[in-house]
Amino acid sequence: MLDHHLQRNIVYKLAFAPSMRFSDLKPDLIENKLFTYHLKKVVSSGYVSKKTDGSYELTPEGRRVGLRAVDTRFTLADKAESVLFLAVRRKHDGAWLLYKRATHPLLGKVGFMHAIPNANETTTETAHKICQQKTGLVASFRQLGGGFFRVFNHGELESFTHFELLVCDDASGELRPADELAEYDWYRKPDFSAEDMLPNMQILSRLYLSNKPFFVEKRLEA
Repeated sequence: MLDHHLQRNIVYKLAFAPSMRFSDLKPDLIENKLFTYHLKKVVSSGYVSKKTDGSYELTPEGRRVGLRAVDTRFTLADKAESVLFLAVRRKHDGAWLLYKRATHPLLGKVGFMHAIPNANETTTETAHKICQQKTGLVASFRQLGGGFFRVFNHGELESFTHFELLVCDDASGELRPADELAEYDWYRKPDFSAEDMLPNMQILSRLYLSNKPFFVEKRLEA
C-alpha cells in the first residue's frame, strides 16, 4: 500500500506521463534524502520501476492505481472498477464523440468517454450530467448492456472494469471540452480497429451498432 503522501504523490504524478526524472518528481521543498527514501518504497512495493535511462515509470500495478493514488481509501486487490461508457453521436450528421486519454492506464489511447456511477442518481442521469459538464453537449442516454473487461499489457493486468454501455444518438450543442484528463473531438468515420484505439472499442462499437441488449465478459490485449 501507499502509506505516505509522498508515495501517493509519486504514483499520481506518473499517471500523467510515460516517464519522469527524479528532479521532475521531487517537490521543491522536500529534501533529496527524504524523497529518495519514499521513491525507493514505491519501487520496492511494485508500483514504480526505474528505466535504463534513469527515469521512472509506473508498473502495470501502478497504472491500475493511477489517479486513485491520492485517495487514501483506495484498495487495489483485483476488484473491478465500475464505469459507465458513453457512446455519443451528433444529431445532424452521426459523427462520434471520442476522447484521448491523458492519464494512465492506457495513456494516449482513444475511445468513448466515461463516467463513474453515483449512488444518488440513475446511470442515465449521471451520463447526462457528466457529458454536459465535460463537453458542453446536451445528450439523453439509454442503457444498452454491460459486462466485464480485463485488459492485459504484455501479460500484466492493465485494467479490470465492470461496465455499462449507455448510448446517445442525438447529442446537440457546441463541443466545449472542460476536462484536463482527456482531449475530445468529433470523428465522422472512426477506424475502431486502429492502433491508437482503446482495446475495447471494436467490441463496444459493434454492440452499439447491433442495438440489442447484451452482456459480455472479455479478456483484451492493450
